[in-house]
Amino acid sequence: MTSNREKTSKESFKYKDRIILIDSSLLMLPVAGKRRQLNIEEALYSASEGGLLAILDSTLEELKILREKAKGKKKLAADFALELIKRMKLPVLYVDEIDPNIRREVEELKKKLKKWEVHDEILARAAEKINAIVATTDMELVRRLRKRGVPVLYLRAGKWFVIE
Repeated sequence: MTSNREKTSKESFKYKDRIILIDSSLLMLPVAGKRRQLNIEEALYSASEGGLLAILDSTLEELKILREKAKGKKKLAADFALELIKRMKLPVLYVDEIDPNIRREVEELKKKLKKWEVHDEILARAAEKINAIVATTDMELVRRLRKRGVPVLYLRAGKWFVIE
């Protein structure tokens, strides 16, 4: 398997590769969280163990919305996350290529979901569809992913990643 840094376009991998989808909460952690000592880039590469680190286009949209509409620390965190995506050359997976029905199904659920849960639901469904691991710091999302049987990579004690 080629290294994650070499895989920069959606054509350069197949869904059969082990994929780790990164949630916005983890990308924003160095600015939004209290754990500034953690080098998120090194920690992710180390925890991925040769798997493909990637983000969904819906996560990218969420970060762009936060950068435009949020204020203060949240805006700075979203801006940092977008820069981190560029620096790490993370490939973007397109939800509609994974399954064109995901967005439509989540749109129908939108009335029952809280505003921030829409992106989480898209992430959970896409991860389930391609059998991906989800890396996040959002413990509510971790609980939802566990119920679906989706493997989760999360930060324990702010120091190391745990895969469940």
